[in-house]
Amino acid sequence: MSTLIGTESERWSLPRAIDALAESARQAGHPGFVWLAGLVYTLTVGLGFGWDSGLVHSIRLNRKEAGGSLLHLLQNLPALPLLWIAGFSCFGFLLLPLFRLTAGLARVGPARAWEAACKGKRTPTLKTIWAEGKGLAISTFGLWAQLALMIAGAAFIGSLPVTALANTIENPSDDVEAAALMGALLVPIVLVLVGYAIVLSVLNQFALHSLAHNRRGVYSALLHGWRIMRNDGWATARAVLVDLILLVTVALGWAAFSGLGNGLGKGGRDLAVIVNLVLTGFAGVTRAGYWARAYRALGGLAPDDGVPGL
Repeated sequence: MSTLIGTESERWSLPRAIDALAESARQAGHPGFVWLAGLVYTLTVGLGFGWDSGLVHSIRLNRKEAGGSLLHLLQNLPALPLLWIAGFSCFGFLLLPLFRLTAGLARVGPARAWEAACKGKRTPTLKTIWAEGKGLAISTFGLWAQLALMIAGAAFIGSLPVTALANTIENPSDDVEAAALMGALLVPIVLVLVGYAIVLSVLNQFALHSLAHNRRGVYSALLHGWRIMRNDGWATARAVLVDLILLVTVALGWAAFSGLGNGLGKGGRDLAVIVNLVLTGFAGVTRAGYWARAYRALGGLAPDDGVPGL
C-alpha cells in the first residue's frame, strides 16, 4: 500500500497526482466553448471505448432468450472487431478536424500554456485551440488509429477460442457443463483484453502529449510514451488510479442525471443528455490538463521547458 501511495519525496506520489487532478479541474472549471474541445478529446482519446458504452445498452435480453442470444453473440464474436474496423475505415477520415482540436487541447494542457492561451480571458477560445493543433491532425489521427487497430486485433484473436467452443454448443440452457467451460474460458480472456486496453489507453495519453508538445512522428511518440511508462511503473499506476477516480465520478454523474431525467419525462431526458454532454466536455478538458502534468512529472519534456536540444 505504501508503494502505491508513494513517498513525499517522489515526483509523482498519490497526493501529488490528486493535487494535479484538482488543479486541472479548477483550470477547466470556467464554462466556455473549450468544453466542446473537451468533448472531442474524450471521443478521440478513448480508443473506441466510451464511458457509457453502447454495447451495455444494445444488449437487453429477456431471461427466456438470454441463453440463445448470448450464444449467437459468442458464435459471431470475431465479426465484431472486423465490423468496427470497417466502420472506422469508412468514417475515420471524416473526423480529421476533430483530431486537430484534440492535439490543440493537449498542447494547452499545462498551466503556463493554458494561461498563455487564455490571453486575459477566463478560458481559451476554440479558435486558439484550433490554432494550437495546426499541422497535428493527421499524426494525432494516425496515433489513435494505430492503437485502436491494436485493440481490435487483440479482440479478434481473443474471440477465436471462445467462438470455436460456442459453435460446439447446441442447447445452452441444458448444457450446464459447456456453459461453465465457456465462462472459465471467457473470463480470463476478457480480463487480459481489459488490461491490454488500459495499458494502450495510458500509452495513448503519454504519446499524444509527446506528439503534441514536440511535434514528433507517430512511431517516435509511441516509443517516447512507452519509455515514460516503463521508467516508473508505480508512478504510472498512480496516474491511472487518479484518472479512474475522475472516470468513476463522471460515470456516477451520468447515472444520476440520467435517472433524474427519466423521472421527468421526455423533456427531462433531453435535459439530462445536454447536462451529461457538458459534464463530459468539462471532464475532457480536465483530463487533458491532468495528463499534461503527469507527462511532465514522469519525465516528458517539451521545447516550452527551455531544455537545450528540444
